[in-house]
Amino acid sequence: MVAAQAADYEKVTEKTLFNGEKLLEYKLPNGLKVLFLPRHQAKVLTFQAWFDVGSVDEKLDPKLKKTGLAHLFEHMMFRGTEKVPDGKFDEITSRLGADKQNASTYFYRTNFFESVPSKQLEKILELESDRMEHLKLDLEGFEKEKGAVVGELRRHLDTPSGVAMDEVIQEAYDVGPYRYTVLGTESEIKGFTLEEAQYFYKTFYAPNNATLIVVGDTTESQLMGLVVKYYGAMKSQTIPKLSIPEEPAQKKERSKEISHPQATSDMLIVAYRGAAVESEDTIPLSLLTSHLSTGMEGRLRKLLVDKGIAVHASAFTSNRPDLFEFYVQLAEKHKAEEALRIIDGEIASLTRKPISKGSFVRARNQELLSLYSDIGDNSSMAGWLGEYLMVSGNYMRGFEIIDGYKKLTPLDLQRVSKKYLVKHNRSILIVRPGKKGNS
Repeated sequence: MVAAQAADYEKVTEKTLFNGEKLLEYKLPNGLKVLFLPRHQAKVLTFQAWFDVGSVDEKLDPKLKKTGLAHLFEHMMFRGTEKVPDGKFDEITSRLGADKQNASTYFYRTNFFESVPSKQLEKILELESDRMEHLKLDLEGFEKEKGAVVGELRRHLDTPSGVAMDEVIQEAYDVGPYRYTVLGTESEIKGFTLEEAQYFYKTFYAPNNATLIVVGDTTESQLMGLVVKYYGAMKSQTIPKLSIPEEPAQKKERSKEISHPQATSDMLIVAYRGAAVESEDTIPLSLLTSHLSTGMEGRLRKLLVDKGIAVHASAFTSNRPDLFEFYVQLAEKHKAEEALRIIDGEIASLTRKPISKGSFVRARNQELLSLYSDIGDNSSMAGWLGEYLMVSGNYMRGFEIIDGYKKLTPLDLQRVSKKYLVKHNRSILIVRPGKKGNS
């Protein structure tokens, strides 16, 4: 192993978490950021690489102005380099004992991740740095992957829920790039050129646009020595400064109805414009979803599922786009309008008076239990840090939200219900069963 010298990287900060663990942040001269949380309970660790690029960036980039390439590149990263031929990456990591290996793309980020025995750290860094810098981009492989991604898009469009989620965001947003799906359209995917792919790769898969997150059994000297060895010589790039158009406030309820040939019963999505993750309002809104959705006593379960009106009912928040959503899959012979009336009744109750102390404590305890369980897992913890870093620029935001839960009262949930869950602030989408062959 090559030991890193102090000049090879900077220790930016060290933070003590609520459970006493130490979270360390480093930065290399080329701009690469590293987050490291040592855990020595078992000889395993999670490695994750997060890139500050998603479908929003490509849509706003004047050299692209399309969506789908960020997701396509998630796939391309598995196609091989000169050192690791196409199809060999998964084979090698499997022999290393890798688990939870995958990748994902969203509006604002792309990430790659795996968990391995800690003794395999150097091999993982060698493999990951190799594909970050030396990905083989040739026309044959690019065209093959375009075909695979088109197939994924078609499967997505064959699912009523997938189409519904795309449609409701388009209803909720007028000008923002979030209204364009992460997957893109078939014509966009087929139309991407190799030159556009090369530009995208060189520009956005750069060290100054990336963060490595390692949680588990290693040390600073081991980790940073290897990071400098495999990433230190990479060159930073000029990242385009893209400005996201400000979405005007919604002033009128919007509603749309579609049909889908694969739908067997009505589906209802109600999306309210919510709060950004940086806002303090995101904390009571998140807890409100637990009150509505979590556990056997969740209000939507009691009102819709237990009564046989729906087979599934939940509420959740999303970040970028910032929405508070209700999702209901109706039971056969029940209509979306019935569920909407029940949801409206529950919202009226939430705004009329605070929920009971018992209901509030139940929701908060269940939410905290879920969060504590997540951050106890290496992979979930790393994902948590990465997601908050990418969406807000603050990897500590999740811990701030946990602290915020402890300061809430039922009055806070009532306040945000009154502020956000109002009819002029929502978009309604209903999916009906359609005839086979028609959508």
